[in-house]
Formats: sequence, structure tokens, C-alpha cells
Amino acid sequence: MKKVLEVPVSKQEIFFEMIKKIYWVRWICTYLIMTFFILNSCKSVSVLPSKTPIKNIKIKELGGEISKAKLNYKNIRSRIKTEYDDGKRKQQIILNLRMIDKKAIWISATMLIPIGKLLMTPDKISFYEKFQRTFYEGELTFIKEFFNIDFEFNDLQNILLGYPIINITENKWKRISHPNFYVLNSSGNSKDFTQTLFFDPSNFLLMEQRFFLRSLNQNMTIKYNYFQKVDGKNIPRLIEFVVPYDSGYRRLVLEYTRVDFPEDLNLPFSIPDGYKPLNFLEK
Repeated sequence: MKKVLEVPVSKQEIFFEMIKKIYWVRWICTYLIMTFFILNSCKSVSVLPSKTPIKNIKIKELGGEISKAKLNYKNIRSRIKTEYDDGKRKQQIILNLRMIDKKAIWISATMLIPIGKLLMTPDKISFYEKFQRTFYEGELTFIKEFFNIDFEFNDLQNILLGYPIINITENKWKRISHPNFYVLNSSGNSKDFTQTLFFDPSNFLLMEQRFFLRSLNQNMTIKYNYFQKVDGKNIPRLIEFVVPYDSGYRRLVLEYTRVDFPEDLNLPFSIPDGYKPLNFLEK
């Protein structure tokens, strides 16, 4: 029987064998990691800010970026210059606005002197005006009944801060091709109105909302002409409401001249004695 000779293995050979094994482990790991990223990149298109809209973006992914652009705040306070123009006359009023997210909207209106106040919560609306010495207190549902539209408290807060009143991620939308904006249409989401939204592809901010109110057979456009940065947050600088009327239009412009985010807010409100109640629903 032949004896097999065992050739001694040097330390150098052992070392180089270990290097080979380590090299292959690293190569395999690198390959797997690259494969993982390639496969994941194939699953969805990364939505990045761009000068022009990207064609193959899914609405769900676009909605996610739009949601990220939404302002997170606790309290907000602003001085707003307003101008109303119906083609025949113009009128300017200064509004002091205070809002608590999802809880309250408080407005004090002045011309040369204070002329009225409004306080709105998710359930109630109260206001008074000093010219006719009248007031109203009631449930917010009167807006739904008076205008025959489905109106919620958050809708007004969203409009004042430059957001859609319909949730992008929770409803069905149709994308409309446009060379400069991401355009979404909500024709199947509500029986009361249709909404068309225009978003800036460079920052996903809302530039324009268009409404058609079926019950009133009325169009309305809200334009967010400029945004401003306040404490790193995007706030509308200029909001323009345009409503066609007869052969002309009615136009309301809000200019946010001062904005801050105080930790606490006071919302003083009390109806003066001797004011007469209003009833919007009386026939």
C-alpha cells in the first residue's frame, strides 16, 4: 500500500487562500446589494423636483411628494391686506388672522376702525359686524345648507394655506397632461363639485385650484401667485380668488404681509350687547 505524502502548507498559502475567500465573499455581497437596489429602482420612479413635469410618475407617488410639502404647524398668525374688485368698485380691508391647526380660525377685520370679528371651529361659526350691528351664531352646517355644498372646517384652513381641499392620497384622480405643471382632476370624487389642481414640479406646491360647483352652476378659481419662506416653511404670499359674474368677474386678493408661528394664541371673541341676530336660512 502506497503511502500518500502530505505536503506541508506554508503560512503564505493559507493567507492567500483566506484572501481569496474574503474577496469572493465581498464580491458576492456587493453583487447582492447592487441587485437589491436595481430591483427596487425598477419598482417605482423616484419623484424628484424638476423644471418640467415627469411623464411616467404614478399619481400615488406624486401625492406622496405633495403631502410632504404640506405645512406642519401648531399655531399661525398673520396680517393680511385684502382687496375686493367686482369690476365696478374696489374695497380694501385689513384682516388679522389667527389659526390653531384643526381647531380654530379667528379673524378681526378693520378699515380705519375695527369693523367685525369671526370665530370658527369644526362645529360652530360666530361673527358680528359693526355697520349694521348684526351677528350670527350657529353650527357650521349652515354653510352646507345655504350653498348646498359639502363644506368642512378643514377646507377653509387648507385654502388659506395653499392646500387642496380634497385629500390627494385618499381619492381617485385623473392626471391631465400639461407642459408646465402636474395637473390632477377629481371629477369622480364628489357629487357637489369637480376640482382641478395645478402643482409646480420644482417644489410640489399648489399653484392653482379650479372648482365647478354643480349646485350653483358656478366656476371659481383660486391662484397662489407667490409663496414665501417663513422659519423654513412655505406660506402663500398672494392668494387670488376669481369668480365669473354676469359678463364680468368678482375678484378677491389676499396678501400675507406678516406671518409668524407663536407658541400660544389668544382668540378673544364676544358679541356686543344690542346686536341683532341674522338668519341666513329664512325664506
